Amino acid sequence: MARREHLLVLSTDDELVNAECIACQEVFSVGDEVVLCPRCKTPHHADCWRAAAGCKRHGCPQVAIAIRTEPKDNLGDSRYLKRTPQQKALLVIGIVLVFGALVFAMRPGPDPAGGRTKLSIMIPGGISETAYYDTFVDEFNQTHPDYYLSVSVTPSIAYDQKLVVLLGARDAPDVFSLLEDRYRMFAEHGGLLDLTPYIESQSELMERVFPEGLDAWKVDGAIYGLPHPGRNEVFSIWVSSPQPDLAWQLMVILLDKISTDWPEELKGELPAEPWKMPMPSGF
Repeated sequence: MARREHLLVLSTDDELVNAECIACQEVFSVGDEVVLCPRCKTPHHADCWRAAAGCKRHGCPQVAIAIRTEPKDNLGDSRYLKRTPQQKALLVIGIVLVFGALVFAMRPGPDPAGGRTKLSIMIPGGISETAYYDTFVDEFNQTHPDYYLSVSVTPSIAYDQKLVVLLGARDAPDVFSLLEDRYRMFAEHGGLLDLTPYIESQSELMERVFPEGLDAWKVDGAIYGLPHPGRNEVFSIWVSSPQPDLAWQLMVILLDKISTDWPEELKGELPAEPWKMPMPSGF
């Protein structure tokens, strides 16, 4: 006949205090729940007894009868929150490893600027524009070692939407290109830096970039962009650019280059996409 086991709760003077559990090799403490195998009298933590479904002593056939793992549909029972010391240690180690992996994965990557002052350009286009502007970026970074310039070329169909999102998030590029029909809209909504003081201080530039005068490019009496010499684009500076003076110098350098070597295949009109997104307020 199978022998039923009994659950003991160790008191202060119990002789099993500081004895070792055969299953987990941890010592028993006052208040621990302990099961003595009814066959071989080997002590186990109650959780170890349940986990092993009986005696862990080699060769002992005793299986858990009265004290065994409850059916899993009682998962709300607080007894299932109990773990053996080994299980607790493994759980802690697992949590530490997972947390460490998350911290490692979320750490920022190496800064490509390497501590240099960052500048950025965003323009619409594809493979041809990317090839042209990548060359400009490489030349600029080589000749201006204190600065780091990056360029983002975005397909025309998604360009307006992406720019609006960046402006709304206050993470826009320093310099960006706008179709001529968008230029006035962005200026009226306060997204563009007033370039009038820069332009008026460079009369030679004014004559070269605006040979037919400034009136066609004024918005409420101010100028907010420089027209692309090769197609229907206007280069402007984000009103909240952290480096407005540097952004202006960058834009002038870029326009000087475009005026001398803009590829023939890139000349012409860019298609005007229907406006689909509202302008965010508070650039």
